[in-house]
Amino acid sequence: MKAIIESSLFEYLSDIVSQYYDLGKLIRVERNETGYVNISYDLETLRDGESKQYILRCYRKGTHENKIKFEHALMRELPERGFDLAPSVVVTKDGSTYAIVPEEFAEGNWATSIAVFSYLPGEDRYSWDAPLCTSEELTNAAEVLALYHNAIFGWEGAGNWKKPRIIEQISLMVKQWRAHAKNGGNSVFDLYFAEHSDYLLETLKESMHFPTRAVYDTLPHLAIHGDYHPGNLKFLNRKISGLFDFDWARMDTRCFDVGLAIFYFCTSWEVNSDGNLLVDRVELFLDSYQKIEAEDGQELGPLTSPELESLPHLILASNAYVLDWTIGEFYTTHPDAEKYARYLQHGVRLMKWLGENWTSLMDLVLTKR
Repeated sequence: MKAIIESSLFEYLSDIVSQYYDLGKLIRVERNETGYVNISYDLETLRDGESKQYILRCYRKGTHENKIKFEHALMRELPERGFDLAPSVVVTKDGSTYAIVPEEFAEGNWATSIAVFSYLPGEDRYSWDAPLCTSEELTNAAEVLALYHNAIFGWEGAGNWKKPRIIEQISLMVKQWRAHAKNGGNSVFDLYFAEHSDYLLETLKESMHFPTRAVYDTLPHLAIHGDYHPGNLKFLNRKISGLFDFDWARMDTRCFDVGLAIFYFCTSWEVNSDGNLLVDRVELFLDSYQKIEAEDGQELGPLTSPELESLPHLILASNAYVLDWTIGEFYTTHPDAEKYARYLQHGVRLMKWLGENWTSLMDLVLTKR
């Protein structure tokens, strides 16, 4: 979704872009509404009679510079390793991958840092809460994730930014969720969270049993995308033409990235099945991922037995991961309560589905060894 911005903001963005970048004259700006954390704009510039398109990202205020440096280093590394579906980072006039803008530019919760990326071809067809792409697109999505993992495997990251892995992050959620549940208000979100917080907290404690730290440390680690869902993909002729939004990337196990992708791509948001994991889609995604990883020249290889044994736990952890964002975002930025209550209800329903179907899910996953 895009919205044309008012002329005063256009002029200000034009000044900001021309101050830090050498892109030509800015002739069109449209707000891109697809993101939740940062604010983005589609730009069109004109130079020597030729127009070009870019994406301007305005990072939320408080985003650590080392986090931005990690993201940009990852994006610059990918084409060096043969992965050509990610956008390129446009450097500033002084050669940096981002710019620190004046404090007066930081409206509300954004943005003291900006970056410009190349514009990817293709269409935005889906979103994280409307994810049911076609079977052909689902197959291709699994293949692209496998190719991404193989491309970046062995890269050790950049800078001093480190985010807790999911196995460490789960333990931090318990304390945060308990505090939010005690201090909530009277909105539809607060009331639903208070009603279900004990169940969610108990589920989190149970998820601590996946797998032991010793096992987790032996699983293949890499720079995961961390937000691999249909809304972060571009599609052209039913094939993926671009992968973007690497701002949740971090070092963690590849099977967490697979579990998170399964959570996003394979969970229903339909009224009569909301929160159900669609096992036929799970199987297709895993089969497609494993097939690519089994091809000659793929360094990682298919998901191993320890990874597959951990995968159902990491699907549960992925749900908790997105619930943690939902809960934290609601109590930090106070967005629309009904909208975020829908996200919360979706996560609770998936937790219950997983509890009721755990054995059959585990049996399905283990057939992919």
